Amino acid sequence: MSKKKLLLISPSSFNLYQLILRNLEYLGYEVVHIEDQGYKFQYTSLLQRIYNFIRKVFLNDRYYKEKLKKAYISIKQREILYACDSFDIALVLRADYFKPDIISLARQKAKQMISFHFDGISRDPNVLEYVHFFDQFYVFDKDDLKKYPSYNLLYSPNFYLDYPGLLKDSYDRHYNVYYVSTFHESRVQDLIAIHQYMTAHYSKVKFVVVCSQDYDSKPPDYVVENMEIRKETVSFDEQLQHVANADIILDLVISDHKGFSFRILEGIKFGKKVITTNPKVIEADFFHPSNFFILTDDNYDDIAAFLNTPYSNIDPKIIEKYSFSSWLQSKIKRL
Repeated sequence: MSKKKLLLISPSSFNLYQLILRNLEYLGYEVVHIEDQGYKFQYTSLLQRIYNFIRKVFLNDRYYKEKLKKAYISIKQREILYACDSFDIALVLRADYFKPDIISLARQKAKQMISFHFDGISRDPNVLEYVHFFDQFYVFDKDDLKKYPSYNLLYSPNFYLDYPGLLKDSYDRHYNVYYVSTFHESRVQDLIAIHQYMTAHYSKVKFVVVCSQDYDSKPPDYVVENMEIRKETVSFDEQLQHVANADIILDLVISDHKGFSFRILEGIKFGKKVITTNPKVIEADFFHPSNFFILTDDNYDDIAAFLNTPYSNIDPKIIEKYSFSSWLQSKIKRL
């Protein structure tokens, strides 16, 4: 029996797509992947190279090559799509990272098409212009269903990866607390406050803050002086190794959405206590006050009691529900 062919369209951010691709292959799919970057740029001709040189040197145009790179990415994406006759399913993560013509071409090739938007719609409302391409368009923030009722959006929480070999057999870097995130002003006060608390109570604490070069705002001095600042993203694989071997998981939600992050679901997968600023966790079927602590400005004194309370085991059926395998199957059943 031939394998079903699945088109995975996803951003290259954190190399998360690599882990999702492995999970899909574990489930028996033949996977073709398209990303938003990652295609090494090449000039299409000597004339193009010369023309770029002229614009850069004589016209001080530093952006022309960036235009060429974007055009090149589009060419490579199209080449991948044109090389395949059809797909049984197309799974698109963060459609807003891709041009509409690429999504449209994928629609022509795919028998069924699913989108999952793991960000708040308000951060880029233009993504709503993509909804009509899909058989199902899922958002991870329930509030978006109420904000945009005319688009027939569907709700889906996030997932945790569940293929064998996800974690290394041995890992010698153990932290009491490990936290990594991109810098975002809306959570900086929580970031500083929880770091001060954790470093006062634990000896092995690692906070990593990713600040891309094109980000306008500079982190406060406390963050720069007391946390590890990176210009490049931390791969999702590296994050998982640290999170799985840490005692406590931290989840500091940004102000633009209340969807469950990957850290929330990894908490139930790894059986870890989670401290989060997302109040919506209380509504989840996996919530237990011994396992999840909803952090506010005035309850830091209660953290110690929470951490000293034994972890409460969650029903295995509920845990399984949030695995990537079950997550995907639940959507295919609705097609």
